[in-house]
Amino acid sequence: MELTHPIAVYIGLGITLVILALTIWNARKYKGGRKSANTEFIRSLPQYKFMMAEYYVLRVLVVASLVAAVLCASFLAAKPVNVKTTTIEKHNRDIMICLDVSGSLDEVSVDLCDELKDFVSGLKGERFGITIFNGQGVLLVPLTDDYDYVLDSLDMLIESIECAEDAYWYSDLDSVYVYGYRFAGTNSEYGSSIIGDGLATALYNFPDLDEAPERSRLIMFVTDNELWGTPIVTVDEACDLCANRNVKVFALAPEFVVDEAGFRNSIEKTGGEYYNTRERKAMDNILDKIEETDVNVTYSKVTTTEDIPEPGIIGLIISSAVYSICARRLRL
Repeated sequence: MELTHPIAVYIGLGITLVILALTIWNARKYKGGRKSANTEFIRSLPQYKFMMAEYYVLRVLVVASLVAAVLCASFLAAKPVNVKTTTIEKHNRDIMICLDVSGSLDEVSVDLCDELKDFVSGLKGERFGITIFNGQGVLLVPLTDDYDYVLDSLDMLIESIECAEDAYWYSDLDSVYVYGYRFAGTNSEYGSSIIGDGLATALYNFPDLDEAPERSRLIMFVTDNELWGTPIVTVDEACDLCANRNVKVFALAPEFVVDEAGFRNSIEKTGGEYYNTRERKAMDNILDKIEETDVNVTYSKVTTTEDIPEPGIIGLIISSAVYSICARRLRL
């Protein structure tokens, strides 16, 4: 415990010394008094003895409670606080999911989002983001360590994908909104599954590529590599951009992936790895590999201050109550 304004305690101690000095001075001032004759009988009475004992006890309690009240008030004025310093471990790693939301990947996307929920729940300070793409890329979740928000977004994405089969039966606005959640901003007149553009969008959705090049960054890329349209950037060119920025790409593709060998070569030159769902536990393996990637760990100290007025308040209430009762009894 620490005092924010310790001078208040010193002032309280000064007032206490003044009270004690006045008490001693008054006691000596009236110690002699005037003598009365023939008081031995009265002094011998039990009732007199009891009243004198009560008087001395009450007098001590009055002074003690007054001193205690002054000290408690000074303690409160000094503003007692509990200062706690905690060391926080922070992982300086950014993870961006780049998800192809075209209809051919619905089953893979749902399974992956379910796995990602457990993965996100185990993160410790890393920033996590989601980019989705079809005809064009959209930043669904900016990089954040608000994992509850990420989990809610994954749940919404799962719901949007799963409702695709019943889309034509929807008549209420809520259902239409859920169905269109993954398509808002991703549809384009220039085609669909524009894969290279999607990966490049995910890369430049890292907000501080130039300002903090030392951060560990990676992209989890999910697509079937089936291009329908004319991209601005090819997959190979997007992978070159990632490699130049030291951003590793870990790709997950379904069994029906197009040009698997070329796609694998493009991914692996970023320093990442390629996985296919035909492999047993491919999703678990890619998430385990991502978890094992290099991460910069920093430790920071966070100091929190908590007011603790309760002891002073309780002491002030008790001492004030004792003083009031004793002073009333003594008719002060």
